[in-house]
Amino acid sequence: MEPNEIRRAAEILKQLVRIRTAQPLGDERDAALYIASLFPEERIGKQFIEHGGNRASLILTLQGDGTGRSIAVAGHMDTITVGDAGLWTHSPFGAEEADGCVFGRGASDMKGGLTSMILAARSLMERDASPKNTVRFCFTADEEVGGTGAKALIGGGYLSDVEELVVVKPTGEKIGLSEKGAIWLRVRVRGKSSHAAMPESGTNALTIFFAFSDRVRGLFGTERKHDLLGRSSCTVTTLRGGETPNVVPECCEGTLDIRTLPSVDHDALLSDIDATAQEMERETPGLRISVELTNNRPPIGMDEGAPLVRTFRSVYAAQGLPWKTCGVRYFTDASVLVPSLGVPFVIFGPGDESFFHQPDEYIRPESIVRIADVLAAYLALR
Repeated sequence: MEPNEIRRAAEILKQLVRIRTAQPLGDERDAALYIASLFPEERIGKQFIEHGGNRASLILTLQGDGTGRSIAVAGHMDTITVGDAGLWTHSPFGAEEADGCVFGRGASDMKGGLTSMILAARSLMERDASPKNTVRFCFTADEEVGGTGAKALIGGGYLSDVEELVVVKPTGEKIGLSEKGAIWLRVRVRGKSSHAAMPESGTNALTIFFAFSDRVRGLFGTERKHDLLGRSSCTVTTLRGGETPNVVPECCEGTLDIRTLPSVDHDALLSDIDATAQEMERETPGLRISVELTNNRPPIGMDEGAPLVRTFRSVYAAQGLPWKTCGVRYFTDASVLVPSLGVPFVIFGPGDESFFHQPDEYIRPESIVRIADVLAAYLALR
């Protein structure tokens, strides 16, 4: 690996980190304009997909000669918020470099991955005046929350001819073959208030809420553990209820974050959850439990023996890199793109998932270059 390659990766990365694309505003259009400026108009197609405000997604297209495949590579430009800036020892947007690392919000998720995509696209553009494969590098907005960019790619038909998909996310350079699904539920419980000295006279909405979450969790009781993803989960993430210490709360509202394995059918699960709420209502006269679905991302999976995965394995071997597979426990743009396109996919990228979404987020430019080299080699295959 040449020092100038590492330096080039670090400089692009630092510029991306300095461009603030934190949720909820996003402002991804600023990053899209910078990325587009790195490529000459005559060598690559550029399409901006406007989302309103200062939000946009970008597609860079290297047009093939018609004899190869059509491939999409997707990575997102938005980041989570900084959080408590006092917990950072490096400036969240300063793109400081120390001990061979670049620090800043989004350094790992996903500015490092975006840099790998940029370097791979530049490598392809420079090495082959007439590429076989058509490659669409998709830089998306709003992956962290609503998937606006990915949904626009599907809704606008921009990827209608795509045959293979690579989603770039921090995986520690492992190849991600599966991704957990996500269901977010807003649950409202109405019970009956009473004096806390006589709790048997009331129906405690908070107690019912936790009983309901336990029963939902129990729906996965016989589930077989997944080799890469572990088990499905149901986690209480918000809860509001009760007003005074001496009154049994009549009402409460909270959210459940459910993560599912590829074996779970979401429609069937949601039907079982509704049935659970109805069963609890029958058990306690006067009780009401309402369940509102606020997010539904399906789980996805690939077999390690699939041709696309074997291709990546051969590229890793040619590059002298260790071959490791993994599962992705959080949802990505893949949960929008894969079910709609129905194409084989992998998820991989530079950066360790253990360290993003934390203060002093960082990445090593060497990892960015390795992923860029793998990506360019795969995209150039005939």
